[in-house]
Amino acid sequence: MSDSLFTKRAIADSLKELTKVKSFDKIGVTDITEKCGINRQTFYYHFSDKYELLKWIYYNDYFLPNLSELSFDNWSESLVNALNSMKNDYDFCINTINHTDDYLKGYLADVADGVFTQAIEIVDHQSILNKESIKFFSRFFAYGLSGTIIEWMSKNDMETDPKKLAGYLAELLTACETAAHDENVTKLLHNC
Repeated sequence: MSDSLFTKRAIADSLKELTKVKSFDKIGVTDITEKCGINRQTFYYHFSDKYELLKWIYYNDYFLPNLSELSFDNWSESLVNALNSMKNDYDFCINTINHTDDYLKGYLADVADGVFTQAIEIVDHQSILNKESIKFFSRFFAYGLSGTIIEWMSKNDMETDPKKLAGYLAELLTACETAAHDENVTKLLHNC
């Protein structure tokens, strides 16, 4: 592990530890640097603020290890793994989702939007959809997925088994894929 990555990991772990005793919105950069044993300049060398650190943690701890090799064949299993990783960091995830207003929600929607845009472009191999339609559909599904995950985290308190949640989403994907191959739906989409 490079020195830079080692330092980022130490900073991230300090924030995770702090969220066990203090709400995210009450944690400052000073709290993080004191917990980590570094100076503020070192923190700012690696992250512009605690929100960039938050995105780094979600990306490196939950998304990258579980969604980097995402495909139609493994997406359900990958989602289960990502949700289980989040559930394993229960205190951190609940704290950050409840105390970042809409920042984290927007970030999750942006990540999901990129995934859905790629998926729609793959499914739309006949180029039926125009770019505006692809953008609309990917945002629609991104907000649905991120909203479901946010609700699972905050309102459901992560009680629903990740496999069950992913199963519901798999059923939805199957229905959408079936609809994409339906001649009537294809004609409708072509007119969008």
